[in-house]
Amino acid sequence: MLTTDFKKRRETLNDMIAKGIAIIPSAELVTKSNDTEFPFRQNSNFKYLTGYPEHDAILVLTTYPEKKQILFVRERDPFMEMWTGRIIGPERALEMTEVDETYPINEFEKRIGDYLVGHESLYMDMFDNTDLFMNVRKVCQGLFKKKRTKETAPPLNFFHLNPFIEKMRLIKDQTEVQFMKLAMEATNKAHRAAMAFAAPGKTEKQVEALMQYIFNKDRSEGNAYDNIVAGGDNANILHYIENNQELNDGDLLLIDAGSELNLYATDITRTFPINGTFTGMQKEVYSIVLEAQKASLAKSKIGSSLKTIHEQSCRVLAQGLIDLKVLDQTLEQALETQSFREFYPHGTGHWLGLDVHDQNPYQTDEFEETKFEQGVIFTVEPGLYFPKSNAKIPSELRGIGVRIEDNILITDKGYENLSSMIPKEIKDVELACKEDYRDFIL
Repeated sequence: MLTTDFKKRRETLNDMIAKGIAIIPSAELVTKSNDTEFPFRQNSNFKYLTGYPEHDAILVLTTYPEKKQILFVRERDPFMEMWTGRIIGPERALEMTEVDETYPINEFEKRIGDYLVGHESLYMDMFDNTDLFMNVRKVCQGLFKKKRTKETAPPLNFFHLNPFIEKMRLIKDQTEVQFMKLAMEATNKAHRAAMAFAAPGKTEKQVEALMQYIFNKDRSEGNAYDNIVAGGDNANILHYIENNQELNDGDLLLIDAGSELNLYATDITRTFPINGTFTGMQKEVYSIVLEAQKASLAKSKIGSSLKTIHEQSCRVLAQGLIDLKVLDQTLEQALETQSFREFYPHGTGHWLGLDVHDQNPYQTDEFEETKFEQGVIFTVEPGLYFPKSNAKIPSELRGIGVRIEDNILITDKGYENLSSMIPKEIKDVELACKEDYRDFIL
């Protein structure tokens, strides 16, 4: 991604906070055990505005007495770099990001007071980084006690900054779309390899290991979230991540897994027969879910919404449950009472981007549904779930769980299915199960 892209984003945000100052921190290292940390993952909003990859950094955007972009980062430290890797440092960070000024992070508390004065409002994440917010608020409190003029007064209005950035992130530019398309190439290979590899006697863990290998081998940078590799009844646990059971003949395997590139995520679910052939009842359930997804895709266009696509899936799934003799109601009764929710408890789609569940606005400032515009990306993922423990349903349904999920980009012509190359039609899935998985790992 070009440095100018990040600079333009910062300029856009600066324009949105008239007479205000914004403070955006990077993510921090998180301890895993004693003196080891979890792999570092950059804060999505900080990444979106800077592209800067390191922890312990803070971006400051000012509007008084002029618009300025200031970045505080870690200093170079040869001893630390010998142990944990090279540090970019303020000088190189200035070149990398094209901000106006860079300083060592340990100078933030000394300098922030000078930047705060003269601004009417302070914009920060008020909820997740409370330590930083409380420190800045303390500086504001000290400045308020000493204020003599408007130019030396600190901001008195505090605003939660995240919604401003998240609104910007809703519409993806061509560079962002390209990252997601490149990540989808690895996701496609991994899902097809899993279909070809899975067989009775193998384990969920082995399937996941194969997918992880492909995610890391290709142009992507690993998995975007904890993979769900759920055989048989495990598919009825929506966030099943143990992935440690043996695969059984006659069961389905539900895989919800996606790779990422430059933190841009893919999020794909496919369900297929472990032995390569759908049984009659599995085929019936799968066909209902696929029909529901197609009904939602037909509504994916400019001016539509996530609520609209959810309603389309609900109608088809509810009618399917009636046809399967699971619900003894009319369609309108099932929709009114929401009785189908026992078997379809989640939504049909969510925003997708730097986060698997992008926190872009689902509603406008007027509390209306956010309408699709060209450049939004979201998931469409209907499903039906029939736990073995549910004695109220026909026995041939028990243990079946099906979800089908694709990633959708709204275009000026309607939509583009970014994951259309991953098999999902019944005949295509069964053919994919007969392929040689080694073709996808060479």
